[in-house]
Amino acid sequence: MSRPLLPLKAGAIVFTLLWTAWMMWWSGSFSSANVVILAFCGAAVGYLWYRAMRWQFERMGMLPRRKDQAK
Repeated sequence: MSRPLLPLKAGAIVFTLLWTAWMMWWSGSFSSANVVILAFCGAAVGYLWYRAMRWQFERMGMLPRRKDQAK
C-alpha cells in the first residue's frame, strides 16, 4: 500500500516545529502566554502550509487526486 501523503505530512510537522521555534526565538519572550499563543499559531500555519502544498502538488500532478474530486 502506497502512502503518497506521508512525506507531505512529515514536512508539515517539521515546518510547524521550525516556524514555532523561530517565532519564539525572534520574540525573545518565553512567558507561558506567549508559548501558548505561538504554539496555536504554529499549528494553524502548519495546517495551512500542508493544505497549500497538497493543493499545489495535486495541481501539478505530483499527487493522485482525491476520489471526491476525480473528473
